[in-house]
Amino acid sequence: MDFGISLKNAQHLLGLRIDDALRPLDLSLGLWGVLREIGRTPGASASELGRTSFHTPQTVGGLLQRLQNQGLIERSTGRGRIVENHLTRQGAKVLRQATAAVDDVVSGSLAHVDAEHITQASR
Repeated sequence: MDFGISLKNAQHLLGLRIDDALRPLDLSLGLWGVLREIGRTPGASASELGRTSFHTPQTVGGLLQRLQNQGLIERSTGRGRIVENHLTRQGAKVLRQATAAVDDVVSGSLAHVDAEHITQASR
């Protein structure tokens, strides 16, 4: 089988497992990715979040709306007309729980991979 296809299949399977782990927190991989980026860069705009989370502006807009509706982020005008995004207290708590769940999935997925291969792939 072609390496690229194998890699894409592994990515897809990992994404499904992460989605399953995040479902109890009412999150998906996409929502967690944006939430994580807001945690890393408080006040980031939608366009900044789109670049760092690999989503289109339209997708980020929908994800931000869902996160706001869930009470996980607050949005406010900050730099001129730019809308800034910040975690709420609940958002920070859910982000910690979600990140732990994702870390568990990734660790479990790498459990049978040689440590040297993981180090090489991380470069």
